[in-house]
Amino acid sequence: MNARFLEQPGPALEPRVLCEPCSARKITRRFPARKSVHQAISEALAGENAEAAVIEIAAADLAQLVYVIPAPSPSPEHVAWYSERRKPEGMARLEKASMSFGWERGAPFIHCHGIWSHADGFRAGGHLITEETEFGRETEATVWVVDSARLERLADTETNFSLLTPVPGGGRESSADAFRALLLRIKPNSDIHASIESTAADHGVRNATIHGVCSLIDCDFVDGTHMASYASEAFIADGRLENGNARLTIGVTALDAKVFEGEIVRGGNITCIACEILIVERAEG
Repeated sequence: MNARFLEQPGPALEPRVLCEPCSARKITRRFPARKSVHQAISEALAGENAEAAVIEIAAADLAQLVYVIPAPSPSPEHVAWYSERRKPEGMARLEKASMSFGWERGAPFIHCHGIWSHADGFRAGGHLITEETEFGRETEATVWVVDSARLERLADTETNFSLLTPVPGGGRESSADAFRALLLRIKPNSDIHASIESTAADHGVRNATIHGVCSLIDCDFVDGTHMASYASEAFIADGRLENGNARLTIGVTALDAKVFEGEIVRGGNITCIACEILIVERAEG
């Protein structure tokens, strides 16, 4: 293991980016209070027949917050693992979060990274346990519903994790308000900017918004800040592809629980386990 490369337990198979062309439509949904994040989102998206989606929440009150942060792996079967569950008392405040919505053996599966504050003001972030975290009040979210592609949680021999993976969808036709899009999983030890840019270029996409969750090996920010953490839990707070060049502003939680935010340097920021990315094309100009 060095600063920007982690030897995974399994073989590094090509291609290094899995991509499914698709379409995406933007909707707004309100999730009810006193339901788990998982239940509320799953029920809200049932009517959309969503095979995949990205959910972005700018603020929420949480009656119960349950999460983990990255941690060293207890065995050589994985390069990194999770901390014990953290379950602070009292109403917590979610500041920002992004979620990948997909499927596992016919049931909804949600993968969420974000930043939040405990009731006592302690600021934290990481991987949200959506089945146990509960909305405290009605919560509004932006949802990108994906048509013509699906996220399926599948065993990955390289990392020994089960990961949300883009696969062909059930053939639902794109609606009139949908945008051309690309659904990606970026594999370990891949440059996040280069992976997004090259995949977009391969499909003729030069201008787009970029959404999703990811994990990085260390991280360098445009303002000179450096995160030294070989595993992390990150999400894209604002992502754009402009004339073929990606700009990514993220929130990320390190092994020591420290939270970092800001635009990251283009070039040299490397995927740890996976980046689940949705690229949504927009008109030039």
